Amino acid sequence: MVSNSKTLHGLTYQVKHRASCNACRRPREACYCSLVEPFDSRPRFVILTQPREAKHRFGTGRMAHLCVRNSLLIEGVDFSEEARVNRELHAPMTLPVLLYPGKDSIDLSAQPADERFTLAPGGKTLVVFVLDGTWKSVRKMIRLSRNVASLPTIRFMPPAASNYRIRRQPKPYYYSTLEAIHYVIEHFTPWSEGRSRSSMPHDNLLKVFNAVVARQLAYAPQG
Repeated sequence: MVSNSKTLHGLTYQVKHRASCNACRRPREACYCSLVEPFDSRPRFVILTQPREAKHRFGTGRMAHLCVRNSLLIEGVDFSEEARVNRELHAPMTLPVLLYPGKDSIDLSAQPADERFTLAPGGKTLVVFVLDGTWKSVRKMIRLSRNVASLPTIRFMPPAASNYRIRRQPKPYYYSTLEAIHYVIEHFTPWSEGRSRSSMPHDNLLKVFNAVVARQLAYAPQG
């Protein structure tokens, strides 16, 4: 516990706070960092997280960022003038896209594998921008961030309902940021390299996520 002194109406009293992990921002007893096995992903991810979401104790944007070593996590609402975002958008050897289920989005699930793997032509690196927040806040981020809103969009067909049972989802097949990133990587992972399905590095995303969900549900009152 961390204790701080506060004064109210001339009286001084102690306020105790649970110590938190600096990396995952969870209370020390609920820290999940020991489960994280960082890896470099293909494609790369830029996670744009809304400030309130960034502070949420179950925010999966930060969780995904800790797992994906070559990802970038940027907090904000309007990214039009954000230097790091614009640097990523204008890097010469990248193809930036936005993960967003619009009517004109490229459906990765419907594409043959060879088309997905050549989505970024000429040796360019595919960089996927992911908006991290509630659906209401995400729509505001898109409305304000003209540079991000102008990107071509991609989407995929969810293979199963979300496992984010500790936060209310608008629909069963609406995914958390971490789940969405996992399944995007899944669509760009070749399965002909002789590795077993259980050995894929990006499965660490779901390992960490499911452990946090299970731990929280264990704390919940029964009945």
